[in-house]
Amino acid sequence: MARLLPPQLFFLLTLVVIIHLSYGLKHLKGIALVDEVCRHTSHNEYCVDTIIPKPPLSGERIASTTLGWAQIKALEAGTIIASLLNDSSSILPVAKNPLQAKELLQICWDSNMNTMEDLWIASSLLYNKIINPMIARLYHAANTTRVCQDGLKGTGFTALAAKIEDIIKLCEICVVSTNFFVNGAH
Repeated sequence: MARLLPPQLFFLLTLVVIIHLSYGLKHLKGIALVDEVCRHTSHNEYCVDTIIPKPPLSGERIASTTLGWAQIKALEAGTIIASLLNDSSSILPVAKNPLQAKELLQICWDSNMNTMEDLWIASSLLYNKIINPMIARLYHAANTTRVCQDGLKGTGFTALAAKIEDIIKLCEICVVSTNFFVNGAH
């Protein structure tokens, strides 16, 4: 009987094939750039584990990738919130007070809609290299998202809380990597 490789080993072997010497020193410099960008964030390990844009790596590409992921996480958070709001029975197992939980979820919905707007505008600004307003939108998106994050503390909405936390982290990584390509560091 043929034995299949464990998923972790398969993934590792796939990476070894992908990260072949054909990428050369330029790619290694790109990985060093990821490490450097991540060192300047407050979530170094999350950053290093998350950023895998296609070579050649640059501050701009890292910014674009993390902004795209923040948009995806905001869409996923919106889906979770909508699902919880539309199905009251899903709130009961995790909420001590279902009415309060619905009010909190409505606040999260509103803040998530504002966050998504900020992220989409930031994406357009990044594409057009209008950097200062883009960074302001990212800070606003993260701060707006924190409104929901603060309300979720102590609740059982763990999947939603994880998405919200990811959005905040990705906004920060995008700001840091943007500073790298704007300042000409990389």
